[in-house]
Amino acid sequence: MLDKAYLLQSQYVETIIADYLGKKTLTIDRFSVGLSHYVFDVVTNDEFTCVVRITTLERKDELEAGLHWQQKLEKVGVPLPTIYQVGQVEDYPFVIYERLPGDDLEEIYPTLSAKAKKNIAQSVAEIQQKIHELDPSEFTNSPKWSEVLQIILGRSEREILKTGLFERYYVDSVRAEIGKYKDYFEEVKPVAFLYDLNIRNVIVHNERVSGIIDVDEVWYGDPLLAIGRGKTLLLTMRQDTDYIEYWSKYLELSEFQMKMVDMYTLLYCVRFMGTLGQKLNGNSSVQTDISNAQHLETMTTDLLKQQAG
Repeated sequence: MLDKAYLLQSQYVETIIADYLGKKTLTIDRFSVGLSHYVFDVVTNDEFTCVVRITTLERKDELEAGLHWQQKLEKVGVPLPTIYQVGQVEDYPFVIYERLPGDDLEEIYPTLSAKAKKNIAQSVAEIQQKIHELDPSEFTNSPKWSEVLQIILGRSEREILKTGLFERYYVDSVRAEIGKYKDYFEEVKPVAFLYDLNIRNVIVHNERVSGIIDVDEVWYGDPLLAIGRGKTLLLTMRQDTDYIEYWSKYLELSEFQMKMVDMYTLLYCVRFMGTLGQKLNGNSSVQTDISNAQHLETMTTDLLKQQAG
């Protein structure tokens, strides 16, 4: 059976470019990052570049959510790629975007200088601060922040029990640690942020941020979660966490806030335990790579010790 990504590339991308832009494709390459949709880097025969993002009907709502948030984020000054066309070919909804110059931060992080990491961290912090300006009225149908954390833990627990790769102990331990700060989580105000805007979805050109991508999910709650999730990704990648330190220093986080960043880092260690081994859209990722099992256990154990200390 042919890979769905191959079918999407071979059957539909050329048609989309021809029918919606009136151009012929020269090259079509799938981006190696991204776990929700199928995203292609396209060059046409007149050297026009663009990105085609395709999804299935089951995930059409996510694509439409991205269009919804794009309009709102542009108004507060978030640097986003221009949308050229929106449409659907057979059962595959798609969006054609501007191709931002540069590469995904997740891919080039190991090559960056300390100065570059500091500059990028500050830019991402500033972008998140722009997102904080979104009207909290969008939050009306969302659960309280303390409930969001329990939803994440519950989903992780179900997946861990299903795969049998890890002991339930890790979920129980993280739930207990979160319980120690019940008052804090109960009082978190609904501040808007992109939970997966950290080392992911940041496009870097000449060691500077040229823009961000993938804005399907704006969350309302504690923005420190995005920093903690980024730290989990870096630790899982076996990379330094200097970028997280620069981000935290720019925000002048208190000792307690830094402890909460590590709490969210711990939360996502367990979350990645749940996603380990899953088959998503064909792209590889540290959060699904089964070879990271022992490393995730070590990370989680170390973070639990830090929290206890």
